[in-house]
Amino acid sequence: MNAWLVGPAMAFGVLSGWWFYLASPQQQWRAAGPWPGRGGAWPALACAAISLALLCADLGTAAAIAMWLTLLMLSATLAPFLGAWRARRRERAR
Repeated sequence: MNAWLVGPAMAFGVLSGWWFYLASPQQQWRAAGPWPGRGGAWPALACAAISLALLCADLGTAAAIAMWLTLLMLSATLAPFLGAWRARRRERAR
C-alpha cells in the first residue's frame, strides 16, 4: 500500500462525504442553508470518483471498492452528528 496514493484518496473520500452533507437541504453545518446551491452534488461526485481512482491505482479493485465504500459511509455517518453538535453550540451562543 502506497501512502502517497492512499492518503489523498482518503482525504478526497472524506471531503466527498462532507460535501454531500453540505449539499443537502437539512444540513446543520451552515446557518445560511445548503452550500453550494444548485448542482451541489457534482463536486462531491468528482471527489468520490478521484478517491476511487486513486484507491484502484494502488489496491486491487475489490479491496479499493470496499475501502472506498467504508470511507464514504464513515464520513457520511459522522457529518450529521457534527452538524447537530455545531447547531447546538450555535444556539447556546445566542
